Amino acid sequence: MVDELMHERQLGALIFWRPEELVMMLGYYPLWGISFLIYTNDEKPVLFVPVLEPKDILPSGIEIRTFPWGELTSSNPWDILFEEIQKLLNEKNISEKSISFIQERGGVTPCRMSGETPQLPVNLIGSLLKINNGKFKESDTQLLGLFEFKTEDDLKGIRLAHKVVGKAVAIFNKNAIPGMTEARLAALIEFEIALAMENSAISSSKGWPQVQSGINVVNGGRFNRSTAKIINNGDHVMLELAACVNGYWVDITRTVQVGEVSEQQNEIYKTVSEAQQFAIQAIRPGVLMKDIDAIARTHIEKAGYGKYYNHALGHHVGFRYHDAGQGFSPFSSGVLQEGMVLTVEPGVYGEELKSGVRIEDNLLVTKDGYKLLSNY
Repeated sequence: MVDELMHERQLGALIFWRPEELVMMLGYYPLWGISFLIYTNDEKPVLFVPVLEPKDILPSGIEIRTFPWGELTSSNPWDILFEEIQKLLNEKNISEKSISFIQERGGVTPCRMSGETPQLPVNLIGSLLKINNGKFKESDTQLLGLFEFKTEDDLKGIRLAHKVVGKAVAIFNKNAIPGMTEARLAALIEFEIALAMENSAISSSKGWPQVQSGINVVNGGRFNRSTAKIINNGDHVMLELAACVNGYWVDITRTVQVGEVSEQQNEIYKTVSEAQQFAIQAIRPGVLMKDIDAIARTHIEKAGYGKYYNHALGHHVGFRYHDAGQGFSPFSSGVLQEGMVLTVEPGVYGEELKSGVRIEDNLLVTKDGYKLLSNY
């Protein structure tokens, strides 16, 4: 798809640097988050990495060059990087051709060193736009479209991430009990995900669990956060969980009922579960995304809970917590295609209800329908 894009746009090179872009292009999840892939039209890409980047996480089968970020050998390693990129394009005789990269700044995933955002220069975009004497061709729509499709290698990474999350969900199910605080339950889940790095196939595993229970779930459609609240009998307990394993993302939600719950709580759970299943069963290539949203939304409305369902049905996922691309929404003009990975997450929440429920799964659109990835 990348080569087709370059031919269609008549580009000499594409530049990728955001962590999710490097995972998508190379299956490489950077530590520092300041590696740059120069994908040229001769199909011989070059990866520039800071000298401090660990060698054991670098991808194989690609030329790798370093630049002196982190060393005291240059006052401005970024100038050196931009000069080296230009030299590379000169070497490949494409200095007269246009380059392109994604210009939008939002939605960037954390790198492995996620305690702070990558230390990119403020004028990064401006500096890149000067390469090849300013020969730049805007291609954001086409490049962001790459995020909508997952290869077999991507799916291998995503399935591994789901194995990790499946174990974390088991911890949630076991420990969502009276007397447990939301904060402690979230910590147990986060610990389980981090522990996955004991597996030699997993070099990075992080989770962002948010647990809400009882009255706190009424805000579940607006925001998710754990508190010191103690879980009680009769509570709905909702887990919103994002996890990133080796650079691949999972986004799921589970809601459990603790002890005896009210008839209305049972009805809400049943309504949301049915809405999700009806929507999932209709997924196949060629179907309009807004029609899938309508299936779930109509079922919830018929049950009398329409005004308590305040968000879209789902989104792309895998390279980010929320991948680029149109998802399941009443306003979507997107069409389902084979190779897409999406969430399906109907929910009902409200202060009048004194509770809430969301159930979220991830699935792959296949040639004939779909494959559930979060079957745990």
